[in-house]
Amino acid sequence: MIRRNLMIAQGGGPTAVINCSLVGVIEEAKRINSGRIIGALHSIDGILNEKLTDLGRERQSVLKEIRNKPGAALGSSRRKIQEEDYGHILDVFRKYDVRYFFYIGGNGSMHTAHNVDRLARSIGYELKVIGIPKTIDNDLAYTDHCPGFGSAARYVASVTREIGLDVESLPPPISIIETLGRNTGWLAAASSLAKKQDGDAPNLIYFPERPFVMESFLSDVEKVYAKYGRAVIVVSEGLKDESGSYIGGVKAEASKDGFGRNLPGGAASFLSEKISENLGLRARSEKPGLAARTSINYISSVDQKEAYLVGKMALRSAVKGNSGVMMTLERERGKKYRCKVGAVPLENVAIAEKLLPSDYINSDGNYVTEAFLEYCQPLVGKPIRSFSSLKGYKIVDYT
Repeated sequence: MIRRNLMIAQGGGPTAVINCSLVGVIEEAKRINSGRIIGALHSIDGILNEKLTDLGRERQSVLKEIRNKPGAALGSSRRKIQEEDYGHILDVFRKYDVRYFFYIGGNGSMHTAHNVDRLARSIGYELKVIGIPKTIDNDLAYTDHCPGFGSAARYVASVTREIGLDVESLPPPISIIETLGRNTGWLAAASSLAKKQDGDAPNLIYFPERPFVMESFLSDVEKVYAKYGRAVIVVSEGLKDESGSYIGGVKAEASKDGFGRNLPGGAASFLSEKISENLGLRARSEKPGLAARTSINYISSVDQKEAYLVGKMALRSAVKGNSGVMMTLERERGKKYRCKVGAVPLENVAIAEKLLPSDYINSDGNYVTEAFLEYCQPLVGKPIRSFSSLKGYKIVDYT
Protein backbone atom coordinates (compact mmCIF):
# COMPACT_ATOMS: atom_id res chain seq x y z
CA MET A 1 0.00 0.00 0.00
CA ILE A 2 1.18 3.53 -0.77
CA ARG A 3 1.41 5.39 2.55
CA ARG A 4 -1.50 7.82 2.63
CA ASN A 5 -2.70 9.94 5.55
CA LEU A 6 -6.15 9.25 6.96
CA MET A 7 -8.48 11.13 9.26
CA ILE A 8 -11.14 9.78 11.62
CA ALA A 9 -14.00 11.66 13.28
CA GLN A 10 -16.89 10.64 15.54
CA GLY A 11 -20.25 12.40 15.17
CA GLY A 12 -23.58 12.57 16.96
CA GLY A 13 -24.56 10.83 20.18
CA PRO A 14 -21.96 8.34 21.44
CA THR A 15 -22.77 4.67 22.04
CA ALA A 16 -21.24 2.07 24.33
CA VAL A 17 -19.27 0.67 21.38
CA ILE A 18 -18.44 3.72 19.24
CA ASN A 19 -14.81 3.51 20.36
CA CYS A 20 -14.60 -0.10 19.19
CA SER A 21 -15.09 1.15 15.63
CA LEU A 22 -12.49 3.85 16.17
CA VAL A 23 -9.93 1.32 17.39
CA GLY A 24 -10.84 -1.01 14.52
CA VAL A 25 -9.80 1.64 12.00
CA ILE A 26 -6.63 2.57 13.91
CA GLU A 27 -5.39 -0.98 14.42
CA GLU A 28 -6.05 -1.99 10.83
CA ALA A 29 -4.27 1.14 9.59
CA LYS A 30 -1.27 0.31 11.75
CA ARG A 31 -1.30 -3.28 10.57
CA ILE A 32 -1.04 -2.32 6.91
CA ASN A 33 1.46 0.45 7.67
CA SER A 34 -0.60 3.36 6.41
CA GLY A 35 0.44 6.98 6.60
CA ARG A 36 -0.34 9.30 9.48
CA ILE A 37 -3.52 8.43 11.44
CA ILE A 38 -5.17 11.72 12.38
CA GLY A 39 -8.07 12.10 14.80
CA ALA A 40 -10.42 15.11 14.63
CA LEU A 41 -11.28 16.30 18.15
CA HIS A 42 -15.00 16.95 18.54
CA SER A 43 -15.86 15.84 15.05
CA ILE A 44 -16.23 18.39 12.24
CA ASP A 45 -15.45 21.21 14.70
CA GLY A 46 -12.02 19.66 15.15
CA ILE A 47 -11.43 19.61 11.39
CA LEU A 48 -12.57 23.19 10.82
CA ASN A 49 -10.53 24.48 13.77
CA GLU A 50 -7.60 22.12 13.14
CA LYS A 51 -7.91 20.55 16.59
CA LEU A 52 -6.28 17.28 15.64
CA THR A 53 -4.41 14.45 17.31
CA ASP A 54 -1.88 11.87 16.09
CA LEU A 55 -3.63 8.57 16.79
CA GLY A 56 -0.78 6.57 15.32
CA ARG A 57 1.33 7.37 18.39
CA GLU A 58 -1.17 5.89 20.84
CA ARG A 59 0.10 2.78 22.60
CA GLN A 60 -1.62 -0.55 22.11
CA SER A 61 -2.36 -0.76 25.86
CA VAL A 62 -4.26 2.54 25.63
CA LEU A 63 -6.22 1.45 22.56
CA LYS A 64 -7.23 -1.73 24.36
CA GLU A 65 -8.67 0.34 27.20
CA ILE A 66 -10.37 2.76 24.80
CA ARG A 67 -12.35 -0.16 23.32
CA ASN A 68 -14.09 -0.49 26.69
CA LYS A 69 -14.65 3.20 27.37
CA PRO A 70 -18.05 4.91 27.10
CA GLY A 71 -18.46 8.22 25.33
CA ALA A 72 -16.64 9.25 22.16
CA ALA A 73 -12.88 9.05 22.76
CA LEU A 74 -12.22 11.77 20.17
CA GLY A 75 -15.15 13.87 21.29
CA SER A 76 -18.27 14.37 19.20
CA SER A 77 -20.50 17.16 17.89
CA ARG A 78 -24.00 17.74 16.52
CA ARG A 79 -22.97 20.77 14.48
CA LYS A 80 -24.98 21.38 11.33
CA ILE A 81 -22.49 21.90 8.55
CA GLN A 82 -23.03 25.05 6.50
CA GLU A 83 -22.46 24.94 2.74
CA GLU A 84 -19.34 27.10 3.01
CA ASP A 85 -17.86 24.73 5.61
CA TYR A 86 -17.32 21.94 3.10
CA GLY A 87 -14.73 23.91 1.15
CA HIS A 88 -12.91 24.65 4.41
CA ILE A 89 -12.93 20.94 5.27
CA LEU A 90 -11.30 20.12 1.94
CA ASP A 91 -8.72 22.87 2.52
CA VAL A 92 -7.74 21.22 5.82
CA PHE A 93 -7.54 17.84 4.12
CA ARG A 94 -5.20 19.32 1.51
CA LYS A 95 -3.04 20.92 4.19
CA TYR A 96 -2.51 17.63 5.98
CA ASP A 97 -2.54 15.58 2.78
CA VAL A 98 -5.53 13.52 4.01
CA ARG A 99 -6.57 10.95 1.42
CA TYR A 100 -8.89 8.77 3.50
CA PHE A 101 -11.73 10.10 5.66
CA PHE A 102 -13.67 7.86 8.04
CA TYR A 103 -16.76 9.29 9.73
CA ILE A 104 -18.34 7.26 12.54
CA GLY A 105 -21.90 8.40 13.11
CA GLY A 106 -25.63 8.26 12.47
CA ASN A 107 -27.99 9.83 9.94
CA GLY A 108 -26.63 13.37 10.06
CA SER A 109 -23.03 12.18 9.95
CA MET A 110 -23.72 10.06 6.88
CA HIS A 111 -25.27 13.10 5.20
CA THR A 112 -22.12 15.11 5.94
CA ALA A 113 -19.84 12.31 4.70
CA HIS A 114 -21.83 12.13 1.46
CA ASN A 115 -21.43 15.85 0.86
CA VAL A 116 -17.68 15.72 1.55
CA ASP A 117 -17.32 12.85 -0.93
CA ARG A 118 -19.40 14.65 -3.54
CA LEU A 119 -17.39 17.86 -3.26
CA ALA A 120 -14.04 16.05 -3.43
CA ARG A 121 -15.15 14.29 -6.61
CA SER A 122 -16.40 17.51 -8.18
CA ILE A 123 -13.07 19.32 -7.76
CA GLY A 124 -10.92 16.30 -8.57
CA TYR A 125 -9.37 15.94 -5.12
CA GLU A 126 -8.34 12.32 -4.53
CA LEU A 127 -10.16 11.32 -1.33
CA LYS A 128 -11.80 8.10 -0.18
CA VAL A 129 -14.75 8.73 2.14
CA ILE A 130 -16.23 5.91 4.21
CA GLY A 131 -19.15 6.14 6.64
CA ILE A 132 -19.08 3.86 9.69
CA PRO A 133 -22.55 3.38 11.22
CA LYS A 134 -23.38 3.91 14.88
CA THR A 135 -26.61 4.73 16.68
CA ILE A 136 -28.59 3.31 19.56
CA ASP A 137 -31.78 4.28 17.68
CA ASN A 138 -31.12 1.58 15.05
CA ASP A 139 -32.65 3.86 12.43
CA LEU A 140 -29.95 3.87 9.73
CA ALA A 141 -31.33 2.39 6.53
CA TYR A 142 -29.80 -0.41 4.45
CA THR A 143 -28.09 -2.15 7.37
CA ASP A 144 -29.65 -5.05 9.29
CA HIS A 145 -28.83 -3.23 12.51
CA CYS A 146 -26.49 -0.53 13.78
CA PRO A 147 -23.49 -0.86 16.07
CA GLY A 148 -24.56 0.56 19.42
CA PHE A 149 -28.13 -0.71 19.26
CA GLY A 150 -27.43 -4.17 20.69
CA SER A 151 -25.88 -2.77 23.87
CA ALA A 152 -28.59 -0.16 24.35
CA ALA A 153 -31.24 -2.83 23.75
CA ARG A 154 -29.63 -5.03 26.40
CA TYR A 155 -29.67 -2.13 28.85
CA VAL A 156 -33.31 -1.22 28.20
CA ALA A 157 -34.47 -4.84 28.49
CA SER A 158 -32.54 -5.40 31.72
CA VAL A 159 -33.67 -2.19 33.40
CA THR A 160 -37.30 -2.75 32.39
CA ARG A 161 -37.25 -6.20 34.01
CA GLU A 162 -35.63 -4.79 37.16
CA ILE A 163 -38.16 -1.94 37.42
CA GLY A 164 -40.90 -4.53 36.97
CA LEU A 165 -39.64 -6.47 39.99
CA ASP A 166 -39.52 -3.27 42.02
CA VAL A 167 -43.12 -2.46 41.07
CA GLU A 168 -44.19 -5.93 42.17
CA SER A 169 -42.51 -5.32 45.53
CA LEU A 170 -43.71 -1.83 46.42
CA PRO A 171 -45.81 -0.07 43.83
CA PRO A 172 -46.98 2.80 42.72
CA PRO A 173 -48.93 0.31 40.68
CA ILE A 174 -48.24 1.97 37.32
CA SER A 175 -44.75 2.68 36.03
CA ILE A 176 -44.07 4.26 32.64
CA ILE A 177 -40.58 4.03 31.17
CA GLU A 178 -39.62 6.38 28.33
CA THR A 179 -36.87 5.27 25.96
CA LEU A 180 -34.78 7.22 23.49
CA GLY A 181 -35.21 6.54 19.78
CA ARG A 182 -36.47 9.80 18.31
CA ASN A 183 -39.03 8.80 15.63
CA THR A 184 -38.51 5.04 15.76
CA GLY A 185 -39.56 2.37 18.23
CA TRP A 186 -36.59 0.00 18.10
CA LEU A 187 -35.39 0.67 21.65
CA ALA A 188 -38.88 0.62 23.12
CA ALA A 189 -39.47 -2.73 21.44
CA ALA A 190 -36.22 -4.07 22.94
CA SER A 191 -37.68 -3.71 26.44
CA SER A 192 -39.50 -7.00 25.77
CA LEU A 193 -36.33 -9.12 25.54
CA ALA A 194 -36.06 -10.03 29.25
CA LYS A 195 -39.70 -10.98 29.69
CA LYS A 196 -40.02 -14.66 30.63
CA GLN A 197 -43.70 -15.16 31.44
CA ASP A 198 -47.08 -13.51 31.31
CA GLY A 199 -47.24 -10.71 33.84
CA ASP A 200 -43.54 -9.86 33.69
CA ALA A 201 -42.57 -6.35 32.67
CA PRO A 202 -43.21 -4.81 30.23
CA ASN A 203 -46.96 -5.29 29.99
CA LEU A 204 -47.50 -2.72 27.25
CA ILE A 205 -45.23 -1.04 24.67
CA TYR A 206 -46.08 1.91 22.40
CA PHE A 207 -44.22 2.94 19.25
CA PRO A 208 -43.94 6.10 17.10
CA GLU A 209 -44.75 3.97 14.05
CA ARG A 210 -48.39 3.78 15.18
CA PRO A 211 -50.53 6.86 15.91
CA PHE A 212 -51.08 7.12 19.66
CA VAL A 213 -54.75 7.15 20.71
CA MET A 214 -55.30 8.23 24.31
CA GLU A 215 -58.62 6.42 24.75
CA SER A 216 -57.13 3.10 23.61
CA PHE A 217 -54.11 3.61 25.83
CA LEU A 218 -56.17 4.22 28.95
CA SER A 219 -58.33 1.20 28.15
CA ASP A 220 -55.21 -0.98 27.76
CA VAL A 221 -53.82 0.20 31.10
CA GLU A 222 -57.13 -0.43 32.84
CA LYS A 223 -57.25 -4.01 31.53
CA VAL A 224 -53.69 -4.81 32.61
CA TYR A 225 -54.24 -3.31 36.05
CA ALA A 226 -57.46 -5.28 36.50
CA LYS A 227 -55.55 -8.50 35.72
CA TYR A 228 -52.31 -7.97 37.68
CA GLY A 229 -52.91 -5.08 40.05
CA ARG A 230 -49.98 -3.27 38.42
CA ALA A 231 -48.58 -2.33 35.01
CA VAL A 232 -45.18 -1.50 33.57
CA ILE A 233 -45.49 0.42 30.31
CA VAL A 234 -42.71 1.36 27.90
CA VAL A 235 -43.14 4.26 25.49
CA SER A 236 -40.78 5.72 22.93
CA GLU A 237 -39.97 9.41 23.28
CA GLY A 238 -41.21 9.97 19.71
CA LEU A 239 -44.86 8.98 20.24
CA LYS A 240 -47.22 11.07 18.13
CA ASP A 241 -50.98 11.42 18.11
CA GLU A 242 -53.16 11.10 15.02
CA SER A 243 -52.46 14.72 14.06
CA GLY A 244 -48.70 14.13 14.12
CA SER A 245 -48.03 16.08 17.32
CA TYR A 246 -45.60 14.67 19.87
CA ILE A 247 -47.20 13.24 23.00
CA GLY A 248 -45.98 15.41 25.85
CA GLY A 249 -44.87 18.16 23.46
CA VAL A 250 -41.34 19.02 22.33
CA LYS A 251 -38.33 20.39 24.14
CA ALA A 252 -37.41 24.07 24.19
CA GLU A 253 -36.23 25.79 21.02
CA ALA A 254 -32.64 25.69 22.30
CA SER A 255 -32.82 21.89 22.43
CA LYS A 256 -33.32 21.39 18.68
CA ASP A 257 -30.72 19.22 17.03
CA GLY A 258 -28.06 20.48 14.62
CA PHE A 259 -30.43 20.04 11.67
CA GLY A 260 -33.14 22.18 13.24
CA ARG A 261 -35.38 19.22 14.00
CA ASN A 262 -37.60 19.23 17.08
CA LEU A 263 -36.49 16.87 19.84
CA PRO A 264 -39.31 15.02 21.56
CA GLY A 265 -39.40 14.44 25.29
CA GLY A 266 -41.75 14.13 28.23
CA ALA A 267 -44.12 11.42 26.98
CA ALA A 268 -43.83 9.26 30.12
CA SER A 269 -44.39 12.14 32.50
CA PHE A 270 -47.37 13.37 30.50
CA LEU A 271 -48.97 9.93 30.32
CA SER A 272 -48.49 9.19 34.00
CA GLU A 273 -50.48 12.34 34.77
CA LYS A 274 -53.22 11.27 32.35
CA ILE A 275 -53.48 7.87 34.06
CA SER A 276 -53.85 9.50 37.48
CA GLU A 277 -56.42 11.99 36.19
CA ASN A 278 -58.55 9.51 34.24
CA LEU A 279 -58.12 6.20 36.09
CA GLY A 280 -57.44 7.41 39.63
CA LEU A 281 -54.28 5.26 39.82
CA ARG A 282 -50.93 6.34 41.16
CA ALA A 283 -48.42 6.38 38.32
CA ARG A 284 -44.73 7.14 38.11
CA SER A 285 -42.55 7.96 35.12
CA GLU A 286 -38.96 6.86 34.56
CA LYS A 287 -36.56 8.08 31.88
CA PRO A 288 -33.21 6.23 31.78
CA GLY A 289 -32.15 8.56 28.97
CA LEU A 290 -28.43 8.76 28.30
CA ALA A 291 -27.75 5.75 30.53
CA ALA A 292 -28.99 3.54 27.69
CA ARG A 293 -26.13 4.64 25.44
CA THR A 294 -23.36 4.93 28.04
CA SER A 295 -23.67 1.83 30.21
CA ILE A 296 -20.60 -0.38 29.79
CA ASN A 297 -21.84 -2.84 32.44
CA TYR A 298 -24.71 -3.88 30.17
CA ILE A 299 -22.64 -4.01 27.00
CA SER A 300 -23.36 -6.67 24.37
CA SER A 301 -20.31 -8.73 23.40
CA VAL A 302 -21.84 -9.22 19.94
CA ASP A 303 -22.21 -5.46 19.57
CA GLN A 304 -18.60 -4.90 20.61
CA LYS A 305 -17.24 -7.37 18.09
CA GLU A 306 -19.36 -6.04 15.23
CA ALA A 307 -18.51 -2.41 15.97
CA TYR A 308 -14.80 -3.25 15.83
CA LEU A 309 -15.32 -5.27 12.66
CA VAL A 310 -17.04 -2.46 10.72
CA GLY A 311 -14.16 -0.14 11.65
CA LYS A 312 -11.57 -2.61 10.45
CA MET A 313 -13.45 -3.39 7.24
CA ALA A 314 -13.96 0.32 6.55
CA LEU A 315 -10.21 0.74 6.35
CA ARG A 316 -9.89 -2.24 4.05
CA SER A 317 -12.70 -0.96 1.84
CA ALA A 318 -11.03 2.43 1.42
CA VAL A 319 -7.66 0.88 0.59
CA LYS A 320 -9.38 -1.17 -2.13
CA GLY A 321 -10.47 2.11 -3.72
CA ASN A 322 -14.06 2.37 -2.50
CA SER A 323 -15.48 5.77 -1.60
CA GLY A 324 -18.86 7.35 -0.91
CA VAL A 325 -20.15 4.28 0.92
CA MET A 326 -21.33 3.36 4.41
CA MET A 327 -20.36 0.00 5.84
CA THR A 328 -23.33 -2.24 6.66
CA LEU A 329 -24.05 -5.37 8.67
CA GLU A 330 -25.75 -8.08 6.63
CA ARG A 331 -27.41 -10.97 8.44
CA GLU A 332 -26.76 -14.32 6.81
CA ARG A 333 -29.45 -16.95 6.43
CA GLY A 334 -29.59 -19.92 8.75
CA LYS A 335 -30.63 -20.83 12.28
CA LYS A 336 -27.33 -19.72 13.79
CA TYR A 337 -26.79 -15.96 13.89
CA ARG A 338 -24.04 -14.71 11.59
CA CYS A 339 -23.35 -11.28 10.14
CA LYS A 340 -21.00 -10.10 7.44
CA VAL A 341 -19.93 -6.58 6.51
CA GLY A 342 -21.15 -5.00 3.29
CA ALA A 343 -21.43 -1.48 1.91
CA VAL A 344 -24.11 0.83 0.52
CA PRO A 345 -23.82 4.23 -1.24
CA LEU A 346 -23.90 7.12 1.21
CA GLU A 347 -26.43 8.95 -0.95
CA ASN A 348 -28.94 6.16 -0.19
CA VAL A 349 -28.46 6.48 3.56
CA ALA A 350 -28.14 10.21 4.20
CA ILE A 351 -30.92 11.45 6.50
CA ALA A 352 -33.14 8.40 5.76
CA GLU A 353 -34.82 6.73 8.75
CA LYS A 354 -35.43 3.00 9.14
CA LEU A 355 -38.70 2.50 10.97
CA LEU A 356 -39.77 -0.49 13.02
CA PRO A 357 -41.51 -2.80 10.49
CA SER A 358 -45.25 -3.38 10.83
CA ASP A 359 -44.79 -7.12 11.29
CA TYR A 360 -42.73 -6.43 14.44
CA ILE A 361 -45.74 -4.74 16.11
CA ASN A 362 -48.84 -6.64 17.24
CA SER A 363 -52.28 -5.94 15.80
CA ASP A 364 -53.30 -3.83 18.82
CA GLY A 365 -50.22 -1.65 18.45
CA ASN A 366 -49.24 -2.15 22.08
CA TYR A 367 -46.57 -4.89 22.04
CA VAL A 368 -44.05 -6.66 19.83
CA THR A 369 -44.43 -9.87 17.85
CA GLU A 370 -42.36 -13.04 17.89
CA ALA A 371 -40.70 -11.85 14.67
CA PHE A 372 -39.14 -8.92 16.50
CA LEU A 373 -37.85 -11.15 19.30
CA GLU A 374 -36.21 -13.44 16.74
CA TYR A 375 -34.61 -10.45 15.04
CA CYS A 376 -33.34 -8.71 18.17
CA GLN A 377 -32.37 -11.49 20.59
CA PRO A 378 -29.01 -12.34 18.93
CA LEU A 379 -27.89 -8.71 19.01
CA VAL A 380 -27.81 -8.38 22.81
CA GLY A 381 -25.23 -11.14 23.34
CA LYS A 382 -25.44 -13.67 26.15
CA PRO A 383 -28.84 -14.32 27.79
CA ILE A 384 -30.10 -11.45 29.91
CA ARG A 385 -30.05 -12.24 33.61
CA SER A 386 -33.22 -13.82 34.99
CA PHE A 387 -34.39 -13.90 38.60
CA SER A 388 -35.98 -16.54 40.81
CA SER A 389 -38.99 -15.88 43.01
CA LEU A 390 -39.97 -17.29 46.36
CA LYS A 391 -42.25 -20.33 46.03
CA GLY A 392 -44.71 -19.04 48.61
CA TYR A 393 -45.03 -22.20 50.69
CA LYS A 394 -47.84 -22.17 53.21
CA ILE A 395 -47.06 -22.28 56.91
CA VAL A 396 -48.08 -25.66 58.33
CA ASP A 397 -50.04 -25.49 61.62
CA TYR A 398 -48.47 -28.00 63.99
CA THR A 399 -50.75 -27.26 66.97
